[in-house]
Amino acid sequence: MKVIETYKSKKYLLRILLSISCIIVIILLFSSTVLHYSSETRVLHMQEEANRKVMNQINRNLSYMNEIINNLAVTLYSDMEIAPLMLNPGDMDVIRSTQRLQKSYISSSFLHSILIYNGHNGKAYTAGQLSYSSGSNPPLDRLVQLLKSKEKQPRMELIPMNFSGEAHRVDFFSYIMYESYYDDNENESVLVLNIKPQWIFDNLKIVNDFAAPQQSSVFIIDEAGQIIISGNQENIPEVNLLRQTIADKSGGGQESFSFFSREIGGKKYVVSFMDMGINHWKVVSIQPYNAVLGGIYEMRVTSVMVILCFFILSIGASIYISHKLYRPVDIMLKQIRSHLEHDDSPPQPEQDELTYVSSVYSSMAKRLGGALYEQNRQRTIAKNYHMRRLLLDSSLLSAEEWTECIRQNGLRLDLQGGFLVAIVKIDDYRKFAENTSPREKAMYSFAISNIAEESVTARSFLCETVDTRNDHLVLLVSGISAENAQGEELPGLMETIQEIVWRYYKLSLSIAVSGTFQGYGNIALHYNKTLQISTYKLLFGRKALITPERVASNMEQVEYIGSAELDKKLAEGIKTNDLPLMENAVGQLLHYISAYHYDHIVHGLLHVVDVIKATVRELNKNRVTTLRIDLSTLSQRVLEQETMTEILELLLQTCRDLHDQLKHSEQDKNDVLIDAIKEAIELNYTDMGYSLQSVASMLRMTPAYIGRMFRQNEMMSVGEYINEVRLNSALHYLETKSYSIKEIMELVGYSNESTFFKLFKKKFGVTPKEYRLKNNIK
Repeated sequence: MKVIETYKSKKYLLRILLSISCIIVIILLFSSTVLHYSSETRVLHMQEEANRKVMNQINRNLSYMNEIINNLAVTLYSDMEIAPLMLNPGDMDVIRSTQRLQKSYISSSFLHSILIYNGHNGKAYTAGQLSYSSGSNPPLDRLVQLLKSKEKQPRMELIPMNFSGEAHRVDFFSYIMYESYYDDNENESVLVLNIKPQWIFDNLKIVNDFAAPQQSSVFIIDEAGQIIISGNQENIPEVNLLRQTIADKSGGGQESFSFFSREIGGKKYVVSFMDMGINHWKVVSIQPYNAVLGGIYEMRVTSVMVILCFFILSIGASIYISHKLYRPVDIMLKQIRSHLEHDDSPPQPEQDELTYVSSVYSSMAKRLGGALYEQNRQRTIAKNYHMRRLLLDSSLLSAEEWTECIRQNGLRLDLQGGFLVAIVKIDDYRKFAENTSPREKAMYSFAISNIAEESVTARSFLCETVDTRNDHLVLLVSGISAENAQGEELPGLMETIQEIVWRYYKLSLSIAVSGTFQGYGNIALHYNKTLQISTYKLLFGRKALITPERVASNMEQVEYIGSAELDKKLAEGIKTNDLPLMENAVGQLLHYISAYHYDHIVHGLLHVVDVIKATVRELNKNRVTTLRIDLSTLSQRVLEQETMTEILELLLQTCRDLHDQLKHSEQDKNDVLIDAIKEAIELNYTDMGYSLQSVASMLRMTPAYIGRMFRQNEMMSVGEYINEVRLNSALHYLETKSYSIKEIMELVGYSNESTFFKLFKKKFGVTPKEYRLKNNIK
């Protein structure tokens, strides 16, 4: 029980032991299976070769016997002493020929008998076991009857004769020679040699003795599959199944010999057969499968015993090997437990020892990682503090403090100087900050810092990066030699940093760099100057590399003088709703502003916004309906843009919105005027003196303005519209009233009949009278 509990507690040891044992079992099973299969295959192959050789010998023996019989038959048939028996022999001829037959029979040990049947006189002459010496002889009579039949028997081949009626029995084999080669028997004489079956049987018995005689059998079958003679008949399985099996294997095969195993009648046999060169016979050997492989089965029992012994030994060996393999693990566990006795270490889990070691390792690695992280964090905090202090008040540091700061914090800075400050800003920082988590921001900041430091230090400079926790990183580059002007390479390095960050992170960077300067005390001064330079990203756009030389002219423009002419031009464009004029004025104003100091640029942009707002307010004072456009946040949106191109597009879009609002407002105003003109005409068209002047007087506007506006919107004059209304009303009266033409003319405002008829026919193609007549007919 103690041993079992020990193995239960040491799961990894148990796993090793089971693994080794399983491997050994698999190897033993596999090797024994392969050995048995190969042995069985080899034995069957050897049996096949042995059967092939024996059957070849039988085939040669039978072929030789057939040749002897054939030669003997030809010799007897040609013998002149025997020939008279086939013709018309006399008494002396019969005696002499019969004696000759008897001598021939005695000289051949394999002959059963010799028969000459004379078809001319119907007599049979015999020598050997077929004779009438002892009275009647039924086999002889039946043989003679076969020879007398009209249809000839097979000629010059061995024919099995069975006159006893017993199954699978042959009394003798007959070899027949007729007097002629014709197919029909016309009382021909016949020579018959009868062969003892014992000779063939002896050959088969020899084979049967070789192949397990008590359980196997060798026999000969004819072309139809019928058994002619067998060596051990009681061992032959079900004949019909055997016949079908042999037919299946021999059908279509080219080789005369075949060897196979098959289950026949519920029992497995090894069957081999060979085609003989005599009468399409086959010699067949059938042996029980177990008898053939008896030695293999005995070897299997022996191999199982050997495998069991080897398995028992292997179990002991696997236990020994498992303990040897487990010993380092056991020592490691003892050491871990001894060091963690007073610690809150994780308990040993239910799985195995390696899982426990892994959990302990994970716990220790986590603690170590936390300690290292905390140590690095503290170191980074201290380093960033000193770097920020250096950027803000470097002039207050003494030489000793400067040296001590570099030494304590491990800053990669040159004590002697040759400095350059670069400020790196992420473009579209507002959008970047909204779509990025604090963790991702820290990751991007770390990546940019690494890329910058590696790119700069690769050129033999020293570099430190500072994350200011605002919208930019600061690169402090040192080790710049004034003698060989190495600082001229740094702008190119900054462009390289921009390209690498864009390639790997798809982040667009704008970088502002200071000029090269000496003395650590000037770091804060140049940092502030570089901050001012970085604001000119507004002019140079995204991915800009801003140097002091590029903004020198802007920095000199410290006084701002506005352009009243451009302000007036912008206001005039808004008032007249002239979009090209507005766009041109905005573009010129921004171009004019871009030449000034950054502070004046911001002031100028806000001034442009104020011009737009003031002009819109002035328009709204003189309008019945105010413009529906919100300009309250325009200043804020302008200041939120990062580049002058974006500001220009924003202001141009504002001008387009104003243009659309003014255009729609003007159109609404015109629509109201046209509706009023139409309403006045429809109310007063019956007045014969009503005209454009009447409408203008009513609306208190000039006739020219009303006429122009009406024609622009309706594509006809006011007078033409008055005639249109009058003629449509006249048409209505003609269709619905029985007034006279003159009465209708006066009702619709015409005083001259000829004018009325002329205008009516021009519009409708017929005179009023003709129209009324047509309408009445309809």
